[in-house]
Amino acid sequence: MNPAAYQLPVRNNRAAGIVVRVVSCGLVLISLGAVSAATPAFSQIVPSFESPINTSRNARMLLEADQLIYDFDNETVSAIGNVQIFYDGYSIEAAKVIYYQRSGRLVASGGVRIVEPNGNIVTASQADLTDDLRDGFVENINVQTVGRARFAARSAERRDGKITIFTNGVYTACEPCRENPDRPPLWQIKATKIIVNQQEKTVRYENASLEFYGVPIAWLPFLFHPDPTVKRKTGFLQPYFGYSDALGVSATTPFFWNIAPDKDITFVPTVYSKQGFLGQVEWRQRLMNGSYNIRLAGILQQNITEFVDENGDRLSGFRKQRGSVQTSGQFRINNRWMWGWDFLASSDRTFGRDYSIPGATERDVTNAIYLTGMSERNYFDLQAYAFKVQRENTVDTDVITSIETVHDDQEEQAIVLPIFDHSYIFDQPIFGGELQIQSNFTSLTRAEHDLRTTPPMDYYAGVAGTFTRASTNVSWQRTLVGMGGQMLTPFAYLKADVNWSAPDPALPGDPPILIKNEIVGQAMPAIGLEYKWLFLATGGSTTQTFGPIAQIIVRPNETHIGDLPNDDAQSLVFDDTILFSRDKYSGYDRQEGGTRANVGFTYQARFNNGASIDTLFGQSFQLAGVNSFAQGDVLPRGSFGLESSTSDFVGGIEFDNGHGFSVAARGRFDSHNFTLNRSEITANAVYGRSSASLGFVHLRKQPILGIVDDRQEISGRAKIALNNNWAASGSFVYDIENKAPVTHTIGLAFDNECFNLSVTYSNTRDTYDDIVENKQFFVRLNLRTIGDSNLIYKLDE
Repeated sequence: MNPAAYQLPVRNNRAAGIVVRVVSCGLVLISLGAVSAATPAFSQIVPSFESPINTSRNARMLLEADQLIYDFDNETVSAIGNVQIFYDGYSIEAAKVIYYQRSGRLVASGGVRIVEPNGNIVTASQADLTDDLRDGFVENINVQTVGRARFAARSAERRDGKITIFTNGVYTACEPCRENPDRPPLWQIKATKIIVNQQEKTVRYENASLEFYGVPIAWLPFLFHPDPTVKRKTGFLQPYFGYSDALGVSATTPFFWNIAPDKDITFVPTVYSKQGFLGQVEWRQRLMNGSYNIRLAGILQQNITEFVDENGDRLSGFRKQRGSVQTSGQFRINNRWMWGWDFLASSDRTFGRDYSIPGATERDVTNAIYLTGMSERNYFDLQAYAFKVQRENTVDTDVITSIETVHDDQEEQAIVLPIFDHSYIFDQPIFGGELQIQSNFTSLTRAEHDLRTTPPMDYYAGVAGTFTRASTNVSWQRTLVGMGGQMLTPFAYLKADVNWSAPDPALPGDPPILIKNEIVGQAMPAIGLEYKWLFLATGGSTTQTFGPIAQIIVRPNETHIGDLPNDDAQSLVFDDTILFSRDKYSGYDRQEGGTRANVGFTYQARFNNGASIDTLFGQSFQLAGVNSFAQGDVLPRGSFGLESSTSDFVGGIEFDNGHGFSVAARGRFDSHNFTLNRSEITANAVYGRSSASLGFVHLRKQPILGIVDDRQEISGRAKIALNNNWAASGSFVYDIENKAPVTHTIGLAFDNECFNLSVTYSNTRDTYDDIVENKQFFVRLNLRTIGDSNLIYKLDE
């Protein structure tokens, strides 16, 4: 019989001196219950970081060894020489394995190596285990988890089938040095005892020290963290610390409560040396179709006099009780529909910014509830929202009289209830072209006028009252290709609005031009034609396309200019990106009227090495009718470059080398003397782990809008990889006209597979913000599998 396939039966009889040998590394399939039961005990002595292992009683063992010896007198079974055991997903290697039937113990020795089903690898010099898979003792153990964490100890003992105790143990998540494996890792935790509870998935250290490159830097009598595989575990999170002039020194120790796999609570207590105790609590829950969260924060301030400005005036934070409530959620109805909300309420304007409450640090936030649906040709969005101001009130200073006007910025914000947008593109051609219907319904209320007293005239950025508008835009277009690649695109559209305007008559400064308490309808039909003739030139490694583009739009004059408020069409930047837009206004409250022609020339080049060039240069002409851009409404007429019959020239060029570098430039030039009225330049570069960007913006003065000086700003950002681990970073924004930095940051970071450290300094000055200057250091330390620790130090506020 071939010994390599010989199957030993279960044997209970004993015969003195009987020895069975299996030679030449034969494979033996063993059903022997004693051996089968003993084998999984190897895995039970190590922290597998999973649920306690239940091996199958029906699993069969495959054993390979130079010799297999039964000693019936001493009731032992020995596998000797290159022992390999494969059982229920485990593989075990050792020089020798002896099973003691009488005591029920199994001893493996000589280069013991175990690979678990989950990928953990265990090495040891010797393992002495019981055959009930619960207890055992291992000498000189090393464990490498599938998550690349490592344990090592002089010895390890397993108790009660779920607790492993490492004596004189070491833990790290760092890879050993390839050139010098005996060198201490970047960081490690040494402890007299390391206790791994496999059932509770925790790791506890007694008499622990934290070492960097073998040098102790901290000693802790006790340390606790979840095991490396746990993503959610009840317990304390990493603490973080901070300082600011108004709040003092702070210490925060969050506590996370893992209530269930779908819900948790985080308690975030913070103690400030000047202001006392700040309490925060956040509830999170995930449901079958979405998730939501609720965060509460509050403090009883101990020193409110810290919240006064340089003139001694009280700021928003000058109060004893301060707090906020936040909530957000998003739920999917099906694969096309979802709904959700975002909400923030606070005791005062700046609570969230003063105390760095997560999600509440912006100057303005939007509270909203929404319902959204989308398909291939259909879009639906229904919202209600309100803007919440989180800054001190704006103060306008008259440049002539020096009289200051204080705005109640919160009362000047609109509450939009509701706003509805819908778009539908018909899937079947209509007259050979594409037909689209867009609809919008907006109703908003504002408590106070947003009146700007800026010479040479006052204007209204927002009007108090209630205003409702329903709009529909039906558009059609078809592209025809003629001889030589000429493309003709005829198009037509009809815009129709119904407005209800009810400005508040009780407030001073009521705009006299607005229609009051009336329903006003208006319509804007238009027909047009776009012509494009692009030439193709190929040669060598380049493909070029270039040619003229011309567009003409015929429509009547815009009606009711100034009779209705303008809330959503205030933003207009005329450049090459909107040169051929059929209506250049940004919203529904204004409609471009009159006959207009837009002309331009485009050039594109594509290179085989991935590089590309895109350019467009052109101009717009008002051919007939009233020029809408020359007519002011509640806002004064702006210097858009479109207010005359011949517009400014606009142009743009983009270059991408296909290997991480790109630059783009856009400009608007005066139609008479080619003076640069507006320009924007951006450049981006990526090389390996390094990246950089640079930007420049120039805007000429617009006295009619209160911008009495030119504005120029340059900004940049860079991250430079110094080597594989170290990187330096920085950013800046500089106001060229005022010759003053707006903000700048500089940082240094170290990053490898187990450790992250970053130190950042930032300085922010903003004449348009209520915070004149803000300097702070931010330090972040992360030990992989252990957690983060942060330090924030504010120098000035």
